[in-house]
Amino acid sequence: MERGRFRFLENRLGIIASLYPWVIDIRGNPERIAFTLHRITGIILVGFVAIHIVSTNTPARAGWEAWVEEVQRLSGVNPISVLFFIAMGAFVFHSLNGIRLLLVELLALGIGRPEKPKPPYIPPSLKGYQRTLIYIVFILSLVIWALMGYVMFLT
Repeated sequence: MERGRFRFLENRLGIIASLYPWVIDIRGNPERIAFTLHRITGIILVGFVAIHIVSTNTPARAGWEAWVEEVQRLSGVNPISVLFFIAMGAFVFHSLNGIRLLLVELLALGIGRPEKPKPPYIPPSLKGYQRTLIYIVFILSLVIWALMGYVMFLT
Protein backbone atom coordinates (compact mmCIF):
# COMPACT_ATOMS: atom_id res chain seq x y z
CA MET A 1 0.00 0.00 0.00
CA GLU A 2 1.47 3.36 -0.99
CA ARG A 3 0.76 6.65 0.73
CA GLY A 4 2.91 9.64 -0.09
CA ARG A 5 6.56 8.74 -0.32
CA PHE A 6 6.46 5.95 2.28
CA ARG A 7 5.55 2.34 1.62
CA PHE A 8 3.39 1.02 4.42
CA LEU A 9 3.47 -2.68 5.20
CA GLU A 10 0.35 -4.55 6.08
CA ASN A 11 -0.14 -5.76 9.65
CA ARG A 12 1.48 -9.16 9.45
CA LEU A 13 4.38 -10.80 11.13
CA GLY A 14 7.70 -10.90 9.40
CA ILE A 15 11.32 -9.86 9.70
CA ILE A 16 10.82 -6.56 7.88
CA ALA A 17 7.93 -5.63 10.17
CA SER A 18 10.07 -6.45 13.21
CA LEU A 19 13.01 -4.37 11.99
CA TYR A 20 10.92 -1.39 10.86
CA PRO A 21 7.81 -1.27 13.09
CA TRP A 22 7.15 2.41 12.28
CA VAL A 23 6.24 1.70 8.65
CA ILE A 24 3.35 -0.63 9.52
CA ASP A 25 -0.12 0.79 8.98
CA ILE A 26 -1.39 1.50 12.50
CA ARG A 27 -4.80 3.01 11.77
CA GLY A 28 -7.29 1.42 14.15
CA ASN A 29 -4.58 -0.72 15.76
CA PRO A 30 -3.59 0.59 19.20
CA GLU A 31 -1.89 -2.74 19.91
CA ARG A 32 0.73 -1.98 17.25
CA ILE A 33 1.23 1.51 18.68
CA ALA A 34 1.68 0.06 22.18
CA PHE A 35 4.12 -2.55 20.84
CA THR A 36 6.21 0.06 19.02
CA LEU A 37 6.19 2.48 21.96
CA HIS A 38 7.16 -0.34 24.33
CA ARG A 39 10.23 -1.06 22.20
CA ILE A 40 11.19 2.60 21.85
CA THR A 41 10.75 3.34 25.57
CA GLY A 42 12.81 0.26 26.42
CA ILE A 43 15.68 1.58 24.31
CA ILE A 44 15.34 5.02 25.92
CA LEU A 45 15.48 3.46 29.40
CA VAL A 46 18.58 1.40 28.61
CA GLY A 47 20.31 4.57 27.38
CA PHE A 48 19.12 6.52 30.42
CA VAL A 49 20.43 3.93 32.87
CA ALA A 50 23.84 3.81 31.14
CA ILE A 51 24.19 7.61 31.08
CA HIS A 52 22.87 7.90 34.63
CA ILE A 53 25.46 5.46 35.98
CA VAL A 54 28.32 7.32 34.31
CA SER A 55 27.06 10.81 35.21
CA THR A 56 26.41 10.02 38.87
CA ASN A 57 29.62 8.07 39.33
CA THR A 58 31.94 10.82 38.09
CA PRO A 59 31.09 13.57 40.65
CA ALA A 60 30.74 10.99 43.42
CA ARG A 61 34.41 10.05 43.03
CA ALA A 62 35.47 13.68 43.50
CA GLY A 63 33.80 13.94 46.92
CA TRP A 64 30.65 15.24 48.54
CA GLU A 65 31.24 18.90 47.62
CA ALA A 66 31.58 18.08 43.92
CA TRP A 67 28.43 16.00 44.11
CA VAL A 68 26.39 18.83 45.71
CA GLU A 69 27.76 21.32 43.17
CA GLU A 70 26.75 19.03 40.28
CA VAL A 71 23.22 18.59 41.63
CA GLN A 72 22.80 22.35 42.10
CA ARG A 73 24.08 22.98 38.58
CA LEU A 74 21.46 20.63 37.15
CA SER A 75 18.51 22.12 39.05
CA GLY A 76 15.97 24.19 37.11
CA VAL A 77 15.05 23.95 33.45
CA ASN A 78 17.98 22.94 31.26
CA PRO A 79 18.59 20.39 28.50
CA ILE A 80 19.49 17.69 31.03
CA SER A 81 16.23 18.13 32.95
CA VAL A 82 14.26 17.98 29.68
CA LEU A 83 16.02 14.70 28.79
CA PHE A 84 15.28 13.45 32.30
CA PHE A 85 11.62 14.38 31.80
CA ILE A 86 11.53 12.39 28.54
CA ALA A 87 13.17 9.41 30.28
CA MET A 88 10.62 9.56 33.08
CA GLY A 89 7.78 9.59 30.53
CA ALA A 90 9.35 6.53 28.93
CA PHE A 91 9.56 4.89 32.35
CA VAL A 92 5.90 5.60 33.14
CA PHE A 93 4.61 4.22 29.83
CA HIS A 94 6.96 1.23 29.84
CA SER A 95 6.02 0.23 33.38
CA LEU A 96 2.25 0.66 32.91
CA ASN A 97 2.31 -1.20 29.60
CA GLY A 98 4.41 -3.93 31.23
CA ILE A 99 1.78 -4.32 33.95
CA ARG A 100 -0.89 -4.54 31.23
CA LEU A 101 1.13 -7.21 29.43
CA LEU A 102 1.50 -9.19 32.66
CA LEU A 103 -2.25 -9.04 33.24
CA VAL A 104 -2.94 -10.18 29.68
CA GLU A 105 -0.31 -12.89 29.41
CA LEU A 106 -0.26 -14.34 32.93
CA LEU A 107 -3.88 -13.90 33.98
CA ALA A 108 -5.39 -14.04 30.47
CA LEU A 109 -7.37 -10.84 31.01
CA GLY A 110 -8.86 -9.53 27.81
CA ILE A 111 -7.99 -12.51 25.63
CA GLY A 112 -11.60 -13.22 24.66
CA ARG A 113 -13.32 -16.45 23.75
CA PRO A 114 -12.12 -18.47 20.78
CA GLU A 115 -14.18 -17.90 17.64
CA LYS A 116 -14.44 -19.46 14.26
CA PRO A 117 -12.52 -17.15 11.90
CA LYS A 118 -14.78 -15.44 9.37
CA PRO A 119 -13.59 -12.77 6.95
CA PRO A 120 -12.85 -10.00 7.75
CA TYR A 121 -11.02 -11.68 10.61
CA ILE A 122 -10.79 -9.61 13.78
CA PRO A 123 -9.11 -11.45 16.65
CA PRO A 124 -11.32 -11.69 19.75
CA SER A 125 -8.52 -10.19 21.85
CA LEU A 126 -8.82 -6.92 19.92
CA LYS A 127 -12.55 -6.53 20.40
CA GLY A 128 -12.98 -5.54 24.00
CA TYR A 129 -11.21 -5.55 27.32
CA GLN A 130 -7.63 -5.68 26.07
CA ARG A 131 -8.16 -2.67 23.82
CA THR A 132 -9.75 -0.83 26.76
CA LEU A 133 -6.68 -1.65 28.88
CA ILE A 134 -4.43 -0.17 26.20
CA TYR A 135 -6.42 3.06 26.13
CA ILE A 136 -6.28 3.20 29.95
CA VAL A 137 -2.48 2.77 29.79
CA PHE A 138 -2.18 5.57 27.21
CA ILE A 139 -4.34 7.98 29.23
CA LEU A 140 -2.75 7.17 32.61
CA SER A 141 0.73 7.55 31.11
CA LEU A 142 -0.06 11.00 29.75
CA VAL A 143 -1.71 12.14 33.00
CA ILE A 144 1.16 10.90 35.21
CA TRP A 145 3.73 12.36 32.80
CA ALA A 146 1.95 15.74 32.85
CA LEU A 147 1.91 15.68 36.67
CA MET A 148 5.63 14.88 36.69
CA GLY A 149 6.25 17.81 34.36
CA TYR A 150 4.27 20.08 36.65
CA VAL A 151 6.29 18.97 39.68
CA MET A 152 9.64 19.15 37.84
CA PHE A 153 9.26 22.47 36.06
CA LEU A 154 6.55 24.52 37.79
CA THR A 155 7.10 23.90 41.50
